[in-house]
Amino acid sequence: MANKINIQDIIDEVSAKSRFNFLDGDRSSVLERARNCSKLTIPSILPDNGHTETANLDTPYQALGSRLVNNLSSKLLLSLLPPNNSFFRLLVNEDIKEQLVQQDTMQKQQAQQQAGLMGQVPETGVLSQVESQLVKIEQQILKQIEREALRVPTFDAIKSLIVTGNSLCYKTDIGLKVYKLSNYVVLRDFKGQPIEIITKETTTKDAVSEEIVNQLGEEIAETGKIDIYTRAVYKNGTWYEYQTVEDILVEGSEATYTKDTNFPYIPLRWSSVNGENYGRGLVEQYLGDFRSLEALYQLLLEASAVQARVIFGKRPGSQVDLDSLNDAENGVCIQGDLEQDITTLRVDKNSDLQIPMNMVQDLTRRLEQAFLVASSVARDSERTTATEIRYMAADLEEALGGVYSVLSLEYQRPLANMLLAQSKINLKSLGLDVVIVTGLDALGRNTDLEKLRQFNMFLKELGSPELILQRLNIDNYISMIGNSLGLETGTLVKSSTQIQNEQNAAQQQQLMMQGANQLVQNGANQLVPPQ
Repeated sequence: MANKINIQDIIDEVSAKSRFNFLDGDRSSVLERARNCSKLTIPSILPDNGHTETANLDTPYQALGSRLVNNLSSKLLLSLLPPNNSFFRLLVNEDIKEQLVQQDTMQKQQAQQQAGLMGQVPETGVLSQVESQLVKIEQQILKQIEREALRVPTFDAIKSLIVTGNSLCYKTDIGLKVYKLSNYVVLRDFKGQPIEIITKETTTKDAVSEEIVNQLGEEIAETGKIDIYTRAVYKNGTWYEYQTVEDILVEGSEATYTKDTNFPYIPLRWSSVNGENYGRGLVEQYLGDFRSLEALYQLLLEASAVQARVIFGKRPGSQVDLDSLNDAENGVCIQGDLEQDITTLRVDKNSDLQIPMNMVQDLTRRLEQAFLVASSVARDSERTTATEIRYMAADLEEALGGVYSVLSLEYQRPLANMLLAQSKINLKSLGLDVVIVTGLDALGRNTDLEKLRQFNMFLKELGSPELILQRLNIDNYISMIGNSLGLETGTLVKSSTQIQNEQNAAQQQQLMMQGANQLVQNGANQLVPPQ
């Protein structure tokens, strides 16, 4: 059994500031790559060291990078946190579900005995009631997401992921806080799991207690700004967190968290590389195309500026007066043979500029396909069909399957656990499992639904609906459609027991009607005297 660790031992082990500076040395190449990607897309995502909001950022020659990042970020945001729909489902684990099913069966048997053969057995059992309550919990979490406006910081985190490959989210009681790559360091084990996280925030002395300000003394007298370091270390299944101002511990900042429930840090990566502490972004994967596009746009812009200049030349010995020509207004007449004496400077480079223009179009199309721009999937043809566009768009969406799997594991599941813990819902004690139903799972459901649709089309080609209905298991078919759409078909589709009860009731009613008609007929025959 591992020895219990005291958080004071973690604090005395090493200074948070010195530890941050040590890990920051291994992060220099990561920051350099990320800043190069940011300069070609959205420079404000990761500016240079020492940048302030009053300083100007270098603007790239093209805005395609910014448009691509914002477009893909919007699509990922709608997939990770869909509006008016929960991104996870609460399901009863198999052991408890089996117990509830057995309990429902016993209740139905008792209800059948009490109601008799003519009665109709109700279908709402204990399991259905539990599932209804779970749906209500999911709706409460959805309202909590709207109340805390989690989509706004999530959008910033996704943009940082695409450009720099990394982002850090911190869940508070009132919302979500996002750190840029330059404001935190992270250390991961050989499995890729984070084991140490340190954040650095620069703020004014008014944000800390007067006691800490007095201990710092002259260190903040000139600028009035201080650095706050928050360190979290994972050891023996527990996260230990504390905060320091420079090297002074902030009293009351010590905290411990369990790994699976209430740990507030969510370190994200766009793509994970084995053995690396930080991820690599999508922009870095296409950095060559972005650099080429930037250089070509600069060339075309400068060439266009040269070609747009209007410079007139006068033939030597011409009688045209330059002052009269320069001062002439529109529509006036001046003396001289202007067609022969006045020429215009021409730059005959149109044919040469066709090559870089074609390269720009090719690079733009390739980048739009990589960043899932809808217009990039349609080929340049008058006969491009909607079906062709739909299939090509589906292929592009499936290209993000790996990204969905990483984000569902590292973002959606921890966020769902924290939201449930914030709502005082203990998953283990209630026997519940959290299942992510967006992202990669949504892509899989769409694929299954498309296969079912194709299967139905092939069956229709047989041209015999009666034969198909005899061979097809309708219950399983309806259940698969409902699962592909993410619907709970238990309350929509009649069960076999309910159908059997209705058939039995209908048969009993028919027999009663036949018996009543027979009695009426016999009575009528008795009233009629024999001839």
